[in-house]
Amino acid sequence: MFKDYKVAVTGGTSGIGLASVKKFLEEGATVIAIGRNLTEVEKLGERCIPYYCDVTDDKQIEAACDFIEQTFNGELDTFLNAAGLGVGATIRDITPEYFAYGINLLLRAPILFGKRLYPMLLKAPKKNPSIVNIASSAGKTVAPENFLYNMAKTGHILYTKQQAAGFIGVRSNAICPGFIDTPIFTREGTNIPPEGIPALYEQVSAITPMHRVAQPWEVAELVAFLASEDAMYINGADIVIDGGILGMVSG
Repeated sequence: MFKDYKVAVTGGTSGIGLASVKKFLEEGATVIAIGRNLTEVEKLGERCIPYYCDVTDDKQIEAACDFIEQTFNGELDTFLNAAGLGVGATIRDITPEYFAYGINLLLRAPILFGKRLYPMLLKAPKKNPSIVNIASSAGKTVAPENFLYNMAKTGHILYTKQQAAGFIGVRSNAICPGFIDTPIFTREGTNIPPEGIPALYEQVSAITPMHRVAQPWEVAELVAFLASEDAMYINGADIVIDGGILGMVSG
């Protein structure tokens, strides 16, 4: 499906990003996997090119884009933005520093990458240039206990539509996952102790029509579809993949 595609993935070293890197590799692409812990992607063979980047740092973003440009000779077929962490500040205790961190990570980084990579995508060798943004179903809900994450993901969904309208010649779509079994719940910012994760998954499963939490590979399959030639008339969409829980919560 992606033979000889040139692909770059932020957040490509764990969770949905890592699952997507593996999917692209399986289908024949060469992938630059961008992240902060390169241990897993260093094992994936010569068509996987690890690159360290903290996407909250503007200079590191610029360096990563330089690396993509040099490695792929100024051409890019697919950009997947999957970098993210939980940013769990409540509406009552937000600080300026934490606000800046959350917005830089979840919204500013995709904007800066998009601006810089757009000219490379216009030169896509396979004539199917696309951006896939991993947003969140949280961007469609109201949650004052997790407002910064929700607000940033709402902005990410809207930005995707603005990319679709403004990046002429490049498709841009957002994926809005629900609860996915990824390391995001165990990291700083979610305020969930490791021993609380099984209970969280059990609670979520109980109110989800599918009665389970999804696996990263399931989202990666949707990523692959949106980046493929089968989706060449899909542009500016935001697609929820959450087992139906959003309808239960909002309904």
